[in-house]
Amino acid sequence: MAERLSRLPLVAMAVAAMAMAAAAQDWSCRMVPVDADSAHAGCGLPFSLSNFQGYFPCDPRVKVARPRTLEELQAVVASHPKVRANGVGASWWPAQFCAGTDSSSVNVVMTELASTLELIKAPVDPVIWLNRAIPDSFPIKVDEDARTVTVAAGIPQRLLLDYLSEYRHWKEPAGGRLHSFTWYTEQTIGGAVATATHGSTMKHGSLSSQVVRLTVLLANGTFLAVTPATNPHLFRALATSVGRLGVVTELVMRIRPQMAVTKSLQEINFKQLAQQIKGSQDKYVAARKAGSVDDMKRALFEVDETQSLWIVESNAVWRTDFTHSEKEPLSVLLNVGAGGQEPSVAAFSGPEEGVVFEQKRKRPVAANRRMSGNVAYWGRFYATLGREYVLPGTFESRKCYLSMTEQGTRLTSTFAPYIQMEVAVPFEVAGDCLLELNREIYGSRRLWEGFRNPALIRFNNGEEMYLSPNHQGPHLWVNMEDWVSLSSGVPNDKFLAVIRMFRWERGPAVLLPVGQEMGAWERCQARLHWGKAGWDELSQCFDGAKEYPSTWCHFGCAAQELDPTGKFAGAGQGAKDVWKWGATRGGRPVPFASCCTPQGFSPDCSCASRGSCSS
Repeated sequence: MAERLSRLPLVAMAVAAMAMAAAAQDWSCRMVPVDADSAHAGCGLPFSLSNFQGYFPCDPRVKVARPRTLEELQAVVASHPKVRANGVGASWWPAQFCAGTDSSSVNVVMTELASTLELIKAPVDPVIWLNRAIPDSFPIKVDEDARTVTVAAGIPQRLLLDYLSEYRHWKEPAGGRLHSFTWYTEQTIGGAVATATHGSTMKHGSLSSQVVRLTVLLANGTFLAVTPATNPHLFRALATSVGRLGVVTELVMRIRPQMAVTKSLQEINFKQLAQQIKGSQDKYVAARKAGSVDDMKRALFEVDETQSLWIVESNAVWRTDFTHSEKEPLSVLLNVGAGGQEPSVAAFSGPEEGVVFEQKRKRPVAANRRMSGNVAYWGRFYATLGREYVLPGTFESRKCYLSMTEQGTRLTSTFAPYIQMEVAVPFEVAGDCLLELNREIYGSRRLWEGFRNPALIRFNNGEEMYLSPNHQGPHLWVNMEDWVSLSSGVPNDKFLAVIRMFRWERGPAVLLPVGQEMGAWERCQARLHWGKAGWDELSQCFDGAKEYPSTWCHFGCAAQELDPTGKFAGAGQGAKDVWKWGATRGGRPVPFASCCTPQGFSPDCSCASRGSCSS
C-alpha cells in the first residue's frame, strides 16, 4: 500500500494515506490483540517492550508487569531488583526505557492500573458528574478554586487535555487546559513530565514546570509526596527524573481557563527564520550584558509561544505566532520556578490472572522502501498533510496551538518506521547556530536530502529542574525525524551530519565527514531530549558533570537518597550507562555519598567529570 501511494497525485495520496491509517486499527486501542502473525499498528505496550512501532526493543527476557492496583505495583517493585515504569512506548532510547537485560528485570506499564485503564477504554464527558459524586478512584480530578488538576501518571496527555477542555459545567464555561502542552499528546502525562517534554512558551516552561505536587513509589516500597515547598531539592530532582528515582504514580498540575487565541502565519525560508532568531538572540545577549531584565524579557517575548514547521526538503518554514488577551512582553519569565509561578481497548488489559508476564513479541511496523528516494515528493506529501496545523485564525486555545491530531498520529505511526531526535540549543547562540546550519544543509553537500518530513522548532524559558535541558536559561528546541535508515537498512548519513552539527560545531562552513573527529571546535552546545534517540550516536560517553555542571551532582544525591542500589537505573551498561557521579574535596577524590546533604550536593565538594569511557 505504501508503495502504491507514492505513485498517486499528491492530494489523492494524502487522502489515501489518511484512509489507510484510519483503517489500520480502532484508535480507542493502543495495542491490538497479539497473535503469531500480528504486526505493530503504531502501538508498543503493554504486551511487548519496544517503542510504539516495534523498534528499539528491550531484551526478550525482561518481564512486563500490568498491575491493576497500587498494592500490586508495590509488590512488583519489591520483588524485582531492576524496575522501570512505562506508558505507551514513546521512547527511542532502550538504555532508559528498559529496566534491565535479564529475567530479573521488569517493566511496569502504568496505563494498566484499573481506574486509568477504564477511562482510556471509555473516556467520559465531565457532564456526567453534575448529578453524581466523582469516585475517589477516578484518575482525573479538577480543582477549579486552586486551578489545578490531579491526574494519574498513566493517563495519556490527549485524554487529559480533552477532559479539561470539556470541563465547562461549573465555574468556567470555557473549560480548562494545561498552561502549555506538547505536539505529540499520546504520551502519558507521567512520561512527559519525567522527560521535560514541552510545548513552546517563554513563560510556563516544559510540563515539568507545570507540576505543583507529585507522588512517587520509591525503591523501599513507600510512597513519597513532594512539593516545591516541602522538599525543594527532591522536587527539582523528581519533576524531571527520567524514571531514575522511582515510579511516579500521580501528579498535581497547574491549569488555566480556555481562551480565544489568534494564530498568525509567516511563510519564509530557513535563512530568514534564522535571521529573525539571530535578531532576538542579539537583543537578549545585549540586555543580559547590560543587566536589563525587562529588555531580556522583551527579547524573549519575540519568540514566546512561536512554533515553526520547517519543510527541510524545500527550504520552507511556516512560522506561527499567537496572540491573546493575557500576552504582553513583561509577562515572560527568564526562569520558571519549580512548581510554576501561579497557583474499546480489550487489548489493553491483557490476561486477568497474574501481574508479571513474559513478553509477547510482534513484528515491527514494516519498512517503506520508497522512503529511500523521492526526497522532494515526500517533502510535498508531508507538507500537504501539515498545512492544516498552521492555518491562521482565531480559535479556542486547545485547538489553536500546534498539536498533532489523532489522524496524524495514526498515519505517522503506521506509514513507515522513523527515529525521532530533539536538541535544545541555548538561546544566546540559537540564531548563530541556525545560520551555520543553513549554510551546511543547503550548501554543496545537500544535507537536506536526509530529511523526509517537517522538523518542528519551538522555544522554552529556563527551568529549575536538575535534569531539564532548559536548565540555566531559555533554549531553542528542534525536533527532527529520520525516516530513511529503518526503511533502507543503512545509516542516514546526511541526517546524522545535521544532528552532529548541533552537538559539536558552530564554526567554519566546513563539516567534516561523519565519524571523523571534530577536535576543539565550537559547538551549538545542544543538549539531547531524555526520551528520544541520538544518545548512542552522539553521547555514548555522556558526562553529566559537563553537560549539567551546576545540577548533575544534586540529582546524584537524590538518587543516592531515594535509590541507592540502582533499582531504577535502567539497562545502560558501560559507556551507555549515563548514571555516573563522582566528587572531589580540596582537589582529591572522595566517596560521592560523603558530599550529599538533605539539601543536595554539598558546596564544600566539586562535581567530578566522568572521565574516559574507553574501557
